[in-house]
Amino acid sequence: MHNTSAHRTAFFGGSFDPPHAGHLGVARGALASGRTGTVCFVPAYAAPHKLGRRAAPFADRLAMTERLIAGESGMCVSDIEQRLAYRPSYSFEVMSALQAELAGPLQLLIGADSLLELHTWHRAAELVARFEVLTYPRSGWPVSAQVLARHWPEETARRLAAGIISGEFFEISSTKIRGDVAKSPETVHINKEMFLPESIRRYIDELKLYREMPMADEKKIKVASGELAEFCAKCADEKLAQNILRLEVGSRSSVTDWYVICTANSETQLRALSSHIERQVRDVYKRRSLSRGDDLGGGWFILDFSDVVVHIMTAAARDRYNLEGLWGDGEDRDNAVKELGKHR
Repeated sequence: MHNTSAHRTAFFGGSFDPPHAGHLGVARGALASGRTGTVCFVPAYAAPHKLGRRAAPFADRLAMTERLIAGESGMCVSDIEQRLAYRPSYSFEVMSALQAELAGPLQLLIGADSLLELHTWHRAAELVARFEVLTYPRSGWPVSAQVLARHWPEETARRLAAGIISGEFFEISSTKIRGDVAKSPETVHINKEMFLPESIRRYIDELKLYREMPMADEKKIKVASGELAEFCAKCADEKLAQNILRLEVGSRSSVTDWYVICTANSETQLRALSSHIERQVRDVYKRRSLSRGDDLGGGWFILDFSDVVVHIMTAAARDRYNLEGLWGDGEDRDNAVKELGKHR
C-alpha cells in the first residue's frame, strides 16, 4: 500500500443517472487497491459529453448517489458541481476547485473507456500533469502504455498505464436501467439482477423518474437497431443535415448499438432536425426518445432511442467533441459515408 494513500481522495465524476451497483463496485475496487483513501462521488451538473440529453434533476441524482453509498466506509458525495454551476462543467476546472477544499492530494478515477478518450478532454495535458489518474478496467477496453502512447508522450503513457487497477467487470449501464424503467411502470424487475440498491429503486418509483410518455395505447413496432439507425439517418438527410454518419458501436459500448451523428448549419436547424427525427420515429415505429435532449448552449442535441442514439451537432460542437474519432476508425467513417450516399 502506498504510504500516503490514506490521505488521497479519488474524484469519481459522472451523471449518475441513476447511480447503480456498477458505480459502487468501481469505488470499492479503487479503495481495495490501496491506491486511495477516499472515493468522492461528484454528480455532474452539465457534463460536456451529455449536453443535449435531459437528465434527472441534479437534486435527485445527488440524493440517489447518497443512498448508493449509505453505510459504505471511505466514500462521500460532493455537491460542488451544483455550487459551481458551470455549463458545461469540465473535470479540470471542477477538480481544481475541489482540490482547494481538501487537505490531501486529489486523484481522478475513471473507467478504461474514458482513459482511451482522455486525450480529447478539456485541458487534458494539464489535468494529467496535476492529478494522478486511477483507471478501473472495463470488459472490451484493453489499455496499455503502447496504446496510450498513440496520443500521449511516452513517459505520460507509462504513468497513465501504471494507474490501472485490477477489479471485477461490471456490465451495467445507467442507460439500460433508464430504458428498463421506461418499459415498465415497476422497477422490481431491475433488482432481480442486483442493479440498484432497494433505496434507489424506491426513490425512482416514488418520484416516477425515467418514465416514458405513453403512446396512446399504441404498441411499439419491433425494428432492428441497424434499420432504425438507417431510418434516423434518412430523416436527417430529408432536413438537409450535413456529414451524416452511422456508427455501429455495440461491440465497443455498453451504452447503445448505433450512433447516428449529423451536422446542423445553425441553431434553428438543430431544433428542426431534432423535432423532425423524433416525430418520424414516433409516427413510423411508435417510439419516443427516452430523453429528448434540449440544447444547453453547447450546440448539441441528443435523441436517445435506447439501441440507437442520435447526435445532432453544430459544426463547432462536432469539431470540438469529435465523436466519430472516439467511436470509429477511418474505415468505419468511409463506409458510413458511402452507405449514406445511397439515400441522398
